Amino acid sequence: MVAHKGVRRQHFQHAAEVEGRTCTSSGETALHKFAKKALASALTLRLPALSESDGRRSVEVVEEGVFEFESATLEKRDGEVIPDVVCLKGKRRLHVEFMVTHACGPEKMECIRKLDVGAIEIDLSGYRDFPLSEVASAILSDAPRKWLHNPKSLAAREKLADMERNRLAGIESEAQGLVDEAARSAPDLQDIGEWEGAAVEHGLGSAIAASGLAVGFLVREEEWKAFILLQFGLLAKQGFRIKEVFSAIKANGWVARRFCFVNDEVAAAMRLAAGRELKVPWEAVGDFLNAMTKAGMLIPLDLRGRLAGGRNLYSAIKAAAELRERPGKRKEQVRDIVAQILSPVRAAFKEGFDCEVWLDLPDDSGITPSQTVVADDGSFEVLVGKLERLRREMCMRPPQVTDSIGLPVLQEVRARTAALRLAEEKRTREAAEKAEREAAEREASLANATLAAMGAAASNWMSSPQDLLGGLSPAAMARRSQPDYAKAAAALDRWRLAVREEEERQARQDKALTTLRAAARAGFKRDDYAQLWMRQPHRDLEGKRPEEFCRDSATLATCVALLPGRAGQR
Repeated sequence: MVAHKGVRRQHFQHAAEVEGRTCTSSGETALHKFAKKALASALTLRLPALSESDGRRSVEVVEEGVFEFESATLEKRDGEVIPDVVCLKGKRRLHVEFMVTHACGPEKMECIRKLDVGAIEIDLSGYRDFPLSEVASAILSDAPRKWLHNPKSLAAREKLADMERNRLAGIESEAQGLVDEAARSAPDLQDIGEWEGAAVEHGLGSAIAASGLAVGFLVREEEWKAFILLQFGLLAKQGFRIKEVFSAIKANGWVARRFCFVNDEVAAAMRLAAGRELKVPWEAVGDFLNAMTKAGMLIPLDLRGRLAGGRNLYSAIKAAAELRERPGKRKEQVRDIVAQILSPVRAAFKEGFDCEVWLDLPDDSGITPSQTVVADDGSFEVLVGKLERLRREMCMRPPQVTDSIGLPVLQEVRARTAALRLAEEKRTREAAEKAEREAAEREASLANATLAAMGAAASNWMSSPQDLLGGLSPAAMARRSQPDYAKAAAALDRWRLAVREEEERQARQDKALTTLRAAARAGFKRDDYAQLWMRQPHRDLEGKRPEEFCRDSATLATCVALLPGRAGQR
């Protein structure tokens, strides 16, 4: 009980906590007491197994089993610790702690380690509601328990450290031995192997290039890399794993015996011993597969590491095949263009020409067509461009050859140019003769029409310049062209129309004058008066004489109205 000064009055209350037991934990206190007494009475206890491990090995410290003790003391101070029970056997002692609600704290654990005494903790938290009569076996054997400290653990850890030092020394020794063997037995292979040669032929030379890091192989690095790409990447349609690849390489006898199984630690120690980066066979194969996967030469098929040939592998092989076939295809292309160029050349001009001989003739720069078909510097494209230009030039009329490229075309060019010139001269002459005939025919046709229309005046009109014809005579205009002939004929038609209109006008005037004279005679009753009136100017006739003013029916009516006896009718 502890004194407590309350708000209303002073009083006593149970202590809040004493060694993990509260006023509500009478059952726990009884369980603690019972456990202590049970252990002190039985003097036997099942101890859990204890071992120390460095993650790689373990050393047994205590074997699990039931141990018997000679005596036991309850809650007796041992140094700075008051354990629940101290079990004694000879000079050895064991601290036993019972956990009901709280495990041992860090301070107590530190005190136990300083004492360097064995200590275990028995977990009775699951037995709090059990009758005390039923928990004896749990206390002694069944309840969970663990070691808090054991003095023998240090020796076990030291043993593990010794074992690790020995293991590392063994690794270093093995690594140095492998480095030395790699230096002694490294093959000095200059000849390209079967697989490497095939890979290079298939365009995979850059993919299998040696890194200089692989050790432990008995063949060139390029050889086993080529084997992987061709044997597995190209042919293993169902895919493959790195283990299958490495097994096949070993089966070929390409890996030195001591390098067939080198673990990661030994490989890392080899790099330290060699003082440089190197890869043992297993690592080298794995790195190569990873590099080929990144490059698209291989592709992953699943998440379990199965690989297969990738698009870039097949593309590289296809490109290499096309590259091998390219010289032949290029030669065939050149032969075909040459044949097209020479097809219009007469046999006499190309007699003795051999295309195969021409392919080996150097040009001004000393390069032959046969050399350009295997070149990658663009010279082949230049040659094809020249041939295509020559082919187009040979199709011109006449051919306009700028560069014969050593082909027998110049005689054909000269012959066709001369023939074309003669033909052109003949066409020009015939065209001139035809033009002259047609001009004479047009002139004669116009002259006949003019003669029919004008009679004796026709010759003068045909040769006289006409404003309507731009100052040219009708004969000259008719000779120029058919459209100009039509213009001259139109001018003749206009002359005809003018003559016809003048005749019609004169006829109208003559008829009107005849009628007016008759009317004048009738009006004056005397011919002399009538003739005098016809010749006298009249103010109503614009000062003109009736015989001058009268031209048609309208002017006739005006004149008749002025005759004697017609004034009333006006």
